[in-house]
Amino acid sequence: MKKEATISTGTVTLRQMAERQYKNSHSEHNKTRTESETLRMIHELEVHQIELEMQNEELKLAEEKAEKATERFTRLYDFAPVGYLTLDYDCSICELNLSGAIMLQRERTLLVKSDLRQFITRDTLPLFNDFFTKVFETHVKQTCEVRMKLYGDYTMFIHIEGIVSNDNQKVLVTLTDITERELVEQKLQSSETRYRRLFETAKDGILILDAYNGQIVDVNPYLMNVLGYSYEEFLGKELWEIGIFKNIEDSKAAFIELQNKGFIRFEDMPLETKNGKPINVEYVSNVYLVDKAKVIQCNIRDISDRKRAEDNLKESEKRLRELNATKDKFFSIIAHDLKSPFTSIIGLSELLSDQVSKNDYNGIDEYANMIQTSSWRAMDLLTNLMEWSRSQTGRIVFNPQNINLADLIDESSALLQESANQKNIVITKNLPAGLTVFADKSMINTILRNLISNAIKYTNPGGKIDITAVKGERELTVRVSDDGVGIKENDLAKLFLIEASRSTRGTRDEDGTGLGLILCKEFVSKHGGKIWVESVHGQGSRFAFTIPV
Repeated sequence: MKKEATISTGTVTLRQMAERQYKNSHSEHNKTRTESETLRMIHELEVHQIELEMQNEELKLAEEKAEKATERFTRLYDFAPVGYLTLDYDCSICELNLSGAIMLQRERTLLVKSDLRQFITRDTLPLFNDFFTKVFETHVKQTCEVRMKLYGDYTMFIHIEGIVSNDNQKVLVTLTDITERELVEQKLQSSETRYRRLFETAKDGILILDAYNGQIVDVNPYLMNVLGYSYEEFLGKELWEIGIFKNIEDSKAAFIELQNKGFIRFEDMPLETKNGKPINVEYVSNVYLVDKAKVIQCNIRDISDRKRAEDNLKESEKRLRELNATKDKFFSIIAHDLKSPFTSIIGLSELLSDQVSKNDYNGIDEYANMIQTSSWRAMDLLTNLMEWSRSQTGRIVFNPQNINLADLIDESSALLQESANQKNIVITKNLPAGLTVFADKSMINTILRNLISNAIKYTNPGGKIDITAVKGERELTVRVSDDGVGIKENDLAKLFLIEASRSTRGTRDEDGTGLGLILCKEFVSKHGGKIWVESVHGQGSRFAFTIPV
């Protein structure tokens, strides 16, 4: 405004000077001055006046711009997202912006000349003091992070940057609120700590792989302990380089599937430890995004104990089914098969007694033979039943010794020779000398008795039974062959199963229980041998068993 007044005053003065000159030009002393000169002077004055007015307008515009710039600077300074403070040498606040005052939760006028250190918590004050000293000593920008305690128990995490002023007497400081970032970092750190604690103490094996190349980047102690590999042996290796994943093609195919699907699971996967011990594991892999990078977490759970428990359970279930079948078979024998021979004995003995009382001796020898045959059948049945029940309850003691198998075959066939004679069956034996074997005599006797008895039962009258024995380097094989009725193909697989076995009547309508072959299988298994049958229906059968030498 002063400049404008000066310009106006100057304009008036120039006008007055022009008027005086004009008057002088009409005076007597200047009568010689022409009128054109006067007009030229007036024109120059008018031009000069216009220039002055234009300069006045420019000055007004410049002043307005300066005022606006000052206003913008003040607004930017006061409402910047960070606090701006100027501190003197003893850390007193010389000046600060509005954001700084809001951050410190005080009036700006009350903060001026106050010590900034009063707001800094005791545990972080040494950091600030070190920062403040280095700013003056180094004349280089310094930073630190401190915690400020404001009204009540409220605390704020502050990032401070400072640099010395041009006159080296003050420090220009910016305060940035990093409370939210610090809390996030603390939560992240806490989360990482919990994850690491779980990772280190987990009772499942954990492998962390690079999702792109399959390299192992981390492994927890539990898996190292289970598999017997060190941390160094795992780290940096590709999954299929580790000996536990021996099938390289399958491992690579599974890895590609995992990359495509992001998830893969194996309920029961066989692995090997470093020392070759086989284990069963449950294997689950997932793809995760960690710090914008894909990783694969593999959880490996040792289920060997569970697998054994499941196998034991299956074995128990199988044993239970066998026991139920045994029970059913036992009741069937008691209800029918054991009753039948005694019924025959009672009936025949009544007929024999009636004829003797009438002194009618015709045919009594036939009745006596029939009673004897029925009695032997009953005895044979009871013997099998007794031995079978003892084997089921574990009361049979396996007592092997050196025995002459040829002598035992002769004894068994001799006991059954009468039954063979009744059907005119010829029993032949082909037994080499020196058939000594380490076996349980009672069990081998039961095996032979049942096989020869069955051969007699299913051989037609006038038939032939052949008993052979062959001693090899590792085992001795005994065969009992007949030319009887044979066995249907569908029934072959059922002969040695307690739950499926059933006895058919012999060529003279002889009864049976099917227990004999079951006993044979159990007793052969006790010796570590095997038993089998070869038969063609209508052409005879050949039963064979082995005993390890």
